[in-house]
Amino acid sequence: MRCLLKNNDGIALVTALMLTLISLTIVMYLMLMVTSGIKQSGANKRYRSALEASYGGTDIIIKEVIPTIFSTTFSSNLTNPSATYPSTLNFFTANSDACIMDKLSKPQVQWGAGCSNTQDPKVNTDFTMKLNSSTTTDTYTVYTKIVDTVCSDKRPYPTGKCSGSDLSGYDLLDGGQGTSASLSGITPQSMPATYRIEIVGEKTSNPKEKAHLSVLYAY
Repeated sequence: MRCLLKNNDGIALVTALMLTLISLTIVMYLMLMVTSGIKQSGANKRYRSALEASYGGTDIIIKEVIPTIFSTTFSSNLTNPSATYPSTLNFFTANSDACIMDKLSKPQVQWGAGCSNTQDPKVNTDFTMKLNSSTTTDTYTVYTKIVDTVCSDKRPYPTGKCSGSDLSGYDLLDGGQGTSASLSGITPQSMPATYRIEIVGEKTSNPKEKAHLSVLYAY
């Protein structure tokens, strides 16, 4: 028994196998870290593309579409409104005019029965548009939906227009005269209506690549 304990034959092989196992474990861990980093980088890039599409769709809706509806519809045809959209925006479609006009001109509790206020922009969406990628041939679909309206003008429509602000659209400054102490050329936009808008931008060919925004918009 003592002879067996003193026998060191094969210890080098065992040591080599242990060192090999440790080395393989370290290599596998490094490969896992590199692979995870590549996957994370790719996921961030895809999310960033969808996020930029969401931002682009948001800019178009709040800077082009809604101001055009206010300036061309609310300020000129209050008794028989229908949503008027910029003619140059031929890459998007809108939901029923009735619901859009309700959402822009009335508080949420007064919307028509068919007007959705759920937070999912893809369910009964108000505006849908497709935007092209600047680096690839991929397209991104952006869904926009107004889910809540808080009116500052409490009078019923069409006497009240929900927003107490100027509805001409662009009456912000008058020739920069507000910079002079002797002149007052700035026209403040008072009593804006507030809208909560939900936006989802997603890759058309792979809806899993998406970004969701919530916007609080005052007009």
